[in-house]
Amino acid sequence: MENLFWSSSLLDVYQSLFEQGDEISFAMDTKGKVQLMNEAAVRILGYTSAEFNRIDYKQVIPTEHVAEVEAHFSHVLQGNKASFRMMFQHKDGYIVHLSVNAVPIYENGAVQGAFGIGRVRTNEQYTSELLNGQNRVLQMIAKSAPFDDVLHQIVAMVEHISPGHPCAIMMIDEKNNSLFHAAAPGLPDEYIKRIDGVPVAEKQGSCGTAAFLKAPVIAADIAHDRRWPLHRDVALKHQLNACWSTPVFNDDRQVIATFAMYARQPSVPTEADKRLIREATRLTSLAIQHYRAKEQIHQLAYHDHLTGLPNRRHFRQALEDTIARYPHDTHALFFLDLDRFKFINDSFGHKTGDDLLKMIVDRIQTRLGHSILFSREGGDEFTVWLERTSGQDAADMATSMLETFREPFSLEGNELFMTASIGISLYPHDGMQEQDLFRKADMAMYEAKKKNRNSFQFYTSMLDRQSLKKLKMESELRSALQRDELSLVYQPIQNLCTGDIYGAEALIRWNSRHFGSVSPGEFIPIAEETGLIIPIGEWVIRTACRQLKAWQEEGRSLTCMSVNLSISQFYQSNLAETIQTIIKETGIEPSQLTCEITESMTMDTDNAAAILQELQHIGVFISIDDFGTGYSSLSYLQKLPLDTLKIDQSFVRDIAVNESSEKIATTIILMAHHLGLHVVAEGVETEEQLSILKKYRCNAAQGYLLGRPAPPDEFFA
Repeated sequence: MENLFWSSSLLDVYQSLFEQGDEISFAMDTKGKVQLMNEAAVRILGYTSAEFNRIDYKQVIPTEHVAEVEAHFSHVLQGNKASFRMMFQHKDGYIVHLSVNAVPIYENGAVQGAFGIGRVRTNEQYTSELLNGQNRVLQMIAKSAPFDDVLHQIVAMVEHISPGHPCAIMMIDEKNNSLFHAAAPGLPDEYIKRIDGVPVAEKQGSCGTAAFLKAPVIAADIAHDRRWPLHRDVALKHQLNACWSTPVFNDDRQVIATFAMYARQPSVPTEADKRLIREATRLTSLAIQHYRAKEQIHQLAYHDHLTGLPNRRHFRQALEDTIARYPHDTHALFFLDLDRFKFINDSFGHKTGDDLLKMIVDRIQTRLGHSILFSREGGDEFTVWLERTSGQDAADMATSMLETFREPFSLEGNELFMTASIGISLYPHDGMQEQDLFRKADMAMYEAKKKNRNSFQFYTSMLDRQSLKKLKMESELRSALQRDELSLVYQPIQNLCTGDIYGAEALIRWNSRHFGSVSPGEFIPIAEETGLIIPIGEWVIRTACRQLKAWQEEGRSLTCMSVNLSISQFYQSNLAETIQTIIKETGIEPSQLTCEITESMTMDTDNAAAILQELQHIGVFISIDDFGTGYSSLSYLQKLPLDTLKIDQSFVRDIAVNESSEKIATTIILMAHHLGLHVVAEGVETEEQLSILKKYRCNAAQGYLLGRPAPPDEFFA
């Protein structure tokens, strides 16, 4: 072999290495000319040594991969190592897939060429790549990735494992007449546009024919294939010379798509290609059926089965989304009820009633248009949601809706006249929360029925005297913090083993300038509904922690401060961060703060566990308050990171006079101890109660017997 670039000594060194083993070994000079190739290369690739010496390696690499391979070798010739995959066209025309490791060749300190080893991909490597690709697709499906992304990932998987073979997924239309591309990232736009909408029929290329025959179609040479009369020219123009298409079936053996693999030269699929196509077809079927099932479930979950209207869940979600997007605009909620509809059902039967409902829905929907959300609440009740409106526009729309009832409904030879009553509430004037708007619209609807059927009524304060008080209370509560009207009292917690007061529970009080002393049971729900509970709750935690620190600096031996978290606080994304900041500000130890939550907050166990783990991580203690009155379950006690369990006072109250109450209370104590939880009994008011609790080794207690809630200066009095 003649060489103009390397010394004979250098050639001798590499020649001695080449004939070792069964892997392809080669060396090329800086011009890209092959200088050495071992016998394994001759056997695997089909060319003789002399032929290798005359061939430019770029001539035996598929055109679309030349630039990529050149870039790798250029990197090596700059003095770097490289590992990459490439395809090599065997002398007989088929493709050999290689994994290449290449290093630069140095002589006298300068790069004189590249030395490489090429390994043919083994069945094990192929299987590993296929399994990895399958897992990526399945994970995307499991995580509900966008449908288009899943299909593109299937195509990408195949094209990665079998380079040089662009692939396409075509989905069949609803009428099963035509195919349209759903994923074909490697195909030219011109080709895609030409064959999009290809009929499901014979002689419609590989895909149209495969879908029609419900069987694989292999066009080994598109230039001469009789099934390609219409699209042959555009395929050949873009060097698509072969196409192997397979129908994709659902579980009922109906064709729902096709999967196609193209080749740049006339050829038939290898066994490896066939295996790859089978797996891609299976994944495509799985993905399409999964996402279609999700769509069907969504339809069932969010739409009324009789009328097809959005259902209550859909309506409330849309309402909440609108308020979140436009919190400062006015929106209107209509609550519509059909007058005397029960009479129709009782007189003509439920089938006639259902048919009438559908006719009424059609009329109202036509009047509203599809841009306005119209929902069936249930039975003969409907809701309408007007976004970004005004009181006058809402009144005009209500009048228009009632006009649809002027004409009779013709049903089974009978003319039925119907009327409706509509109640309207306005956001934010009538309420900030969905439940307020529904309640007030419902109240207004009943007022319309009471006054004059076939009419509408806006909610007013006259409909509910209590609502006026509630609105005023909300207004007062908004400024209660600034006016220092809120305060905390503290109830002692006693260690039943030592008799010492070791902790306190912080309880909020409101002395309003307008209402006087307001019960927490009255103003806390308002704070929850309006979102005021968030700043109020933060104030409670900060104030309680400051008080604990002040007592400790006075020499008091208190080591625990308990605060109650509302459900709104609990699910705030920055809860742990806020509490950690307060702990640092006030200087108490994290373990000296106990956060009390109720059982109802733990119904979403997974989310609750994540939040509690964040709190536990910063070092605070967690207590379940009022245990036994809500979502009691051993499973959540095991799953959640809890420290303390507080027995509700309803069980403690009768513990000395009622055997059942005693058994329940003592069982809770024993269970908690087995789970490693600290137990506190609430509402202890008599010595008998205290004696029984001590008997069963309850750790701690609080109640009027041990100390009433008191302001800070009276706590130790």
